[in-house]
Amino acid sequence: MTTIVSPPGDPTQRADPARGRRFALAAAVMWSVGGAATKGIALDGSSIAFYRGLFAGLALLPFVPIRAWKPRPALVPLALIFGAMTGCYLGAIKATTAANAIFLQCTSTFWTIPLSFLLLGERPDRRSVVGIMVGMVGVAAIVAGSRSGDARGIALGLASGLMYGAVGVMFRFLRALDPGWLSVASNLGGAAALAAWIVGSGGSIAAPTAGQAAALAAFGVVQMAIPYLLFARALREIGAPEAGLIGLVEPALNPVWVVLTTGERPGAATVFGGAMLLAGVAARYLGGGRRASR
Repeated sequence: MTTIVSPPGDPTQRADPARGRRFALAAAVMWSVGGAATKGIALDGSSIAFYRGLFAGLALLPFVPIRAWKPRPALVPLALIFGAMTGCYLGAIKATTAANAIFLQCTSTFWTIPLSFLLLGERPDRRSVVGIMVGMVGVAAIVAGSRSGDARGIALGLASGLMYGAVGVMFRFLRALDPGWLSVASNLGGAAALAAWIVGSGGSIAAPTAGQAAALAAFGVVQMAIPYLLFARALREIGAPEAGLIGLVEPALNPVWVVLTTGERPGAATVFGGAMLLAGVAARYLGGGRRASR
């Protein structure tokens, strides 16, 4: 397979990995409210995903200068993948526990390794590979300990992980574009892709009440628009595998907000699996002595 080399970033700016990690961490914290917000909105997952993407894109659009509106062919597959990712993830939250959904989406850290290598030519370092191996033990525990009624949610969660990994690689590939434009294009394009899929499959997008519309608007801005802007900015400084691993901080907080707001508690297998996933992050950052500290 031919390796696709990503376009260069701004040649006048040197990459700052520490700054990129801070951006990725901030995005992960804001993403972590997704489970509680989705559980609290009485609409189906696909409709919530559509409105969240729509509001996120519209909120950011006025702040993106027209000169930054640069159409690229790669934005089309990004929109399709982005829409599939959000639809599968929010559908998983509705079909199983929020903890299961978010931890299974973290399989994205596995997919970023081969995708980044094949499409971007980026080779993972040894600690990243070790972190992925430890994290996959956690995924296996979650799948093995799930209830029979969780099968659909488990499948959607795994699918969202694959799509999330692909989104990370696509953001890295398109990192030369303005982060605001990249976030607008992916959110609005993803919402359009979701709408086409819902209508094409014979369904319909649920009409929210006034209160639900306000909640969806806040959801789109706080949990979607701003974090993806930060994540796109982070990928100018660090590679997709590392950004994906930092994103695993999200599952540490996501179940906490759900327990506090809905009382939904994850099972023992989910707790163990989540601990293993977070151990994968520790394996990446707590080894290697002086080099890891930097």
